[in-house]
Formats: sequence, C-alpha cells, structure tokens
Amino acid sequence: MRRFRLPPSPVESSVEARAFVFSAFVVAALAIVLYGNDYVFPVLGVVAAAAGHVISHRERNRRRDLWRQAFLAALIFGALFYLVADSTLAVFGGVLPQANFAILLIAITSFDLKTRRNLYSSLWISLAVVYLAAVYAWNYEFAILLALWVLYLVGFWIASHLRRIEAGVRIPARALAVLLGATILGGLALFAVVPQPAGVPISPLVVSLPNFASFHGDMESAALPLVQITGDSTGATTSVDLHYRGRLGDAPVMYVRTGAPAYWRGLVFDTYSGGVWTASNHSYRETDPYVPPRLLPPPPDQNLGTFVQTFRVLRPLPGVINAAYPIQSLYAPVASLREDAYGTFHTPQQLTPGQTYSVVSYIPDLSPQRLRAAEPEAVFRDPNRAQLDDRALSPRARALARQVVADTTNEYDTVMALTTYLQRNFRYTLDLPPVPAGRDPVDWFLFDVKTGYCEQFATAETLMLRSLSIPARLATGYSPGNYDPVLNQSVVRERDAHAWVEVWFPGQGWVPVDPTPGVPAVAATQLANHWAAGGVARLLPHLTIGAPMAALGSLGILGAIPSAIAIAVVVALALAWLRRRSARPRWNTQPGESELLRLYDRVQRKMRRRRAPPETPREYQEAMHRELLHEVTEAVNEGVYAGRWPEPERVREIASGVLAQSRRRL
Repeated sequence: MRRFRLPPSPVESSVEARAFVFSAFVVAALAIVLYGNDYVFPVLGVVAAAAGHVISHRERNRRRDLWRQAFLAALIFGALFYLVADSTLAVFGGVLPQANFAILLIAITSFDLKTRRNLYSSLWISLAVVYLAAVYAWNYEFAILLALWVLYLVGFWIASHLRRIEAGVRIPARALAVLLGATILGGLALFAVVPQPAGVPISPLVVSLPNFASFHGDMESAALPLVQITGDSTGATTSVDLHYRGRLGDAPVMYVRTGAPAYWRGLVFDTYSGGVWTASNHSYRETDPYVPPRLLPPPPDQNLGTFVQTFRVLRPLPGVINAAYPIQSLYAPVASLREDAYGTFHTPQQLTPGQTYSVVSYIPDLSPQRLRAAEPEAVFRDPNRAQLDDRALSPRARALARQVVADTTNEYDTVMALTTYLQRNFRYTLDLPPVPAGRDPVDWFLFDVKTGYCEQFATAETLMLRSLSIPARLATGYSPGNYDPVLNQSVVRERDAHAWVEVWFPGQGWVPVDPTPGVPAVAATQLANHWAAGGVARLLPHLTIGAPMAALGSLGILGAIPSAIAIAVVVALALAWLRRRSARPRWNTQPGESELLRLYDRVQRKMRRRRAPPETPREYQEAMHRELLHEVTEAVNEGVYAGRWPEPERVREIASGVLAQSRRRL
C-alpha cells in the first residue's frame, strides 16, 4: 500500500500564497454573481472562506482534530444532499446547483487548508466554478475574469516556491510586464493567423434553471414577437395575422452557441384564410426532456454532417424550442416535451431568462444539383391537403405565378424563378401602413404597394407555389442573427424574428426557401468560416471571409508559391535556431556535483522515503527529523541555489560522517 500512497505534502506557511488562492476563489464567485445572477451562495461562500483561510493559517502546524474533521465531513455530505435535492427536485429553487455546490465545497474545506496540496485542491475547485460561469458568459468581457484567475494561480506558484527557499515575495515588475506584453502580442498574432478546426463543434456543458412544470390540457402554438400575442399565460396563440405587425426592438432575445449559423425555426402554419395563418393539425406526442435520434425521423440522404446548438434564453419567450431543422436529437431541462404535427417541440411553460437547451441538427445537402435531382416518383402525403390549398389566392395572382415560371422545366427552377422574381421586383420595409379594410393582404402586396415585410413575401410565395401544385407552408422563427466566428455564437434580437417558406421536394423533404430581398433564396445551413482573422476580412469592403483563399485558388499552380515561401522561412528559422543552440557552450558539471547527488540519493533510500517533488531539501529534512540529513542537506542547498558545489574530497568527508552516524544508530 505504501507504493500507492501519495507522499506527504509540506505545510504551506506563505501568507501570500494563501491570499492568492483566496483571491482566485473570489474571482470565481464574482463570475457566478455577474453571469449566473446568483448572489446568496457566492457571498456567503466568500465570507466563510475568508474566515476559514485565517483559521487554517493560524493552526497550520497543529495536528488535525478528529471531531473537527468529522464535522467538516458532515457539512460536505450536507452540501452533496443539497446538490442532489436541488438538481432533481429544485427544493432550494434550482438556481445553479452545480456552481453552488462547488462554492460550498470550497467554503467548507477552507477551514482545513494546511498543506500545499490542500491549497492546490481549492484552486482546482474554483476553476470548476469559473467553468460553470463560462457557460453563461457569452461575451468577451469574461476573458478579464479568466485572466485574473490565471494571474492568481501564477502568483500562488511564485509565492509558494519563494517561501520554500525562504525568500521574500518580490516580483520584478519590468520583467513581468515584458513577459505579459509579449504573451498577449504573441497570442493575438497566433489568434489572427491560426484557423479553428472546421469539424463538428463540441457542445458545452448544459447548465440551466430546471423547470418542473407539466402540461395541462391541450397544446396550442406559442406566438412569436413578429405577431400579436394572444392566448393564455404561456403566450399561446393559434394564428399569424397579416393585418397586424408589431414593432420589433433591438433587444437580444437569446444567444446561440453554434458552429453553423442557421434559421432557427419555431412554428409552422399551413392554412391561410382572410389574411390569417393557422395550423390545421393539432395532434401531438409527449416525449421525455431528452429526445434521442431513434425517436426522430431518419437523417436526410447524403447529408453533410451534424452540428450542435446551445441556446440561452435572455428574456421571457413562448414555450417553443427554436432550432435548426431537421433535428437529430435535443435536450431541454423541463419535465417533458411535446412534439406537434410539424416537428416543432414545445415546453410546458414559457422559457425564462437563464434557461438553456441543446439541439443537434443535420446539415442537409441543399445544393442546386441535389434539389434538381429530386425523385419525381416520391409521393407527397397530406391527409387534409392543407399544404396544397390555394383557394385563398386570387385569379390575378395565379396568372402572375404562371407567367413568372413559364420557362421552367423542373420543381427547383420553378421555385427559384418565383423566389427571384419576388426578391428583385418588390421592396422590403417595416414602414408599411395597415392593410385597407376589405382588401386581401396578398393582392394588396403584389399589385398595389409592392412593398412589405417577411410575412407578406412568404405568404405570397407559399400560395403562388400551391397554385402551381407544389406543396408549401409558412415557417416562422428567427434568422441567424449576428454571428461571431470567434465565439462561435449568434446574438439573436427581436428584429431577427422572421418568416419564410418551406417547400416540399420529392425525396428531400421540406426545404427552407426565403423570398425576402437581400438573403439567399435557399436558406441552407453551412459551417461558418473559422479563420480567427475572418472578422478583419469583413472590415474590408472588397473582401469576403473566404476571399484570401479564393484568391490563392484562382492562381492555379502559382497559388502554391506563398505556401512554399512560408515553409521555407520556417525551415530557415528552425535551422538557424538549431545552429545557434549547438554553438552554445555546454554546461559543465562541476567537480563533486555528481558525487554529492549520488550520496543524497543513497541517504534518501536509507530514510525509506524519498523527497516529494514539491518538497525542498530543507523541508524534507524537517519532515524526517533526522540529524543524518543535516550536513548533506546544507551541501545540496549551497550547490543548487548558490552554485558552490563541494570538492570531491569534501563529499567523501560528508559520506564518512553519514556512515558513522548510521553505525552509531545501529
């Protein structure tokens, strides 16, 4: 068992080292306060930890009291009970139970931080608290807190090691400033030129406020900000009225951490009458909070992979899971979910600020070649034929649809011809007067004002496609928002509330098509360009994110020249460094150094315990309480720290003294 036992850690006597550990915990607690909006546990934890550090330092050289150890162990089990009860049943409110448990653990163990290893453990637990805060910290300012935590970690290392050699904590300010400046500049340079991996993004840990409400009664569709909200307390409604358009502000609605910005689809409507959209099918199925792939439709043929989205709600929203479609799997921290007939998932109550949920979605291949090759023999099935119902469209609008697509020969070209016509001949605006009484909103949009907002563009195309025997329906949700490729994050605002068309292609399923001017006609999801300097390229009006690589590709074989030059420069620098390194004079071992270190190794074997890595020779001597170590320890300290190694004759004298003391003990 001795072989598997950790070597004893020395008692930490440095006040500065303890101060750095406590400061790191304060930073972690502050991160929870700022980003988790949790105040009680962080404040109580910091106060308790401050008292605990003072007591631990005063009693660092005393033996541990059995009753105190038992009391602290009972408190730790109590904190564990809190974690289980609050995570599963929200007994204490269900607010950040994981972070609060870690804070409690640090506060409790701070009363027994005697050794250096104990302080390291406290540091790593505070790092876990910082990570939990990072789940909520979806901005660049969090880097300040992270840098502070790292600075306190480095300060602990410095203070602890200086204490081991009995030196004061004096840090060269100029050298440290140069080191930090060089590190920041070097990091920024690497950040600008090194691309992030273009693979499947990894989902962060989902930490959320649990919601244990259950469904009551029938499910109704929740409204989006772009329509009037009516219905019950959850924001439920069953229609989208084109006669009404509310004002949308610039306030953020949610953050989406993802590697592929997409249309975040919410509700789908398939029945249009009198300027109002409704859903014809109100059936649903109830599911668990986690929906695995086996319970969802099979993946699209020849899909381009999957990607993860983690949504964080910033303001009260209707209980609708907005996500990129088609979905592979999802998880929401609620009691249960309901999936409607159109594939949208609903929660029992409104989504509240701070809630998060994760979705994994497929990236379907929506290229023109793929959509043109749609299987004509695939049959569209719609029992009530609501998604082919064009009775609300006027004869004049039907004639316009046939005129626009007269020269097309397949479904894809037909859809693109109609979409392009709307994008080029109509203007998008939010400053639109109400639809005149008695007028059909679609005819008024197509033939009178010829301007409108997204719902009118999408409604006109949906009905015109139906008149051409192409199944279509109205989809609502949010556009991708402002995407930051460095943070892998989209900021979705109220003004990003959007409506578009879903068109059924044989063999492909429902495809998002957007007739709104200024956006791609097919709303295809694509992995974002992850060059860290991509944001700089967007600042240049004549460049796009991929312009540098496109420019190289256009050069053909000449495009390899810049890469070859870069490789040659790197190789030349490496050869110069190796040549300079080989030209340096080698460090010569001083006489007596090897003999003394071999002697010190033999003495440690006699002690039947070797010096632990964090121990200095002097701490090892004090821990062993053996005079046998005194003379050899002094010689080792003088050689290691002062560079004055004894002569071989002096080493032999020390060895003779050690041997004589060993014989006297025998």
